[in-house]
Amino acid sequence: MASNSDPWRPRQLHPSIEDAMPPATGKPTILPGVTPSWPGHEYGRTPIPAPAPSTPGLPGGVLRTRAELEALRDDAARQFHAGEPARVQLDEDEYEVRRPGTFAQGVWAVSACLLGELQSAPISGETHDYPYTVRQVGREEIHGVDRLEGNDWPDIDRDYALAVRDTVRWATSAWKNRPVPPAAA
Repeated sequence: MASNSDPWRPRQLHPSIEDAMPPATGKPTILPGVTPSWPGHEYGRTPIPAPAPSTPGLPGGVLRTRAELEALRDDAARQFHAGEPARVQLDEDEYEVRRPGTFAQGVWAVSACLLGELQSAPISGETHDYPYTVRQVGREEIHGVDRLEGNDWPDIDRDYALAVRDTVRWATSAWKNRPVPPAAA
């Protein structure tokens, strides 16, 4: 008798976004000379979300302060809006590497999620009560690793998944380098 935890059954991937949502009639275009205002700009201008003043504490396992997370969120958003590739400082190297804008968008999404400004998780889209538990924060890192290894989440951009993994690791450890360098650097 097979159960849901049968290790020999092939793993089912999530349905693609095309199967879950009807095709759009036409994607809005950005007018020439207009700078996108925030990640998700292709759906029209959206206001920059203000931090909720009543948000209690931080999620479990997060070792960084609220100020550090807010600074990271703002720096990632600046890099995303500038339209330039994200600057990334690798742990083992002394030089910077450039990543596509989706990396900066992933850093922004995780930091905003850890601050309680987003209602759903960056990769899985799961919603939980804030502040999140250590397990809920760690699951997003695992989802990023799953995407990077090709095990799951095939519709998620690889650089976005890398940003999710790196940002969660930075937020939950004291020895990791910041995923996006400060704006003054």
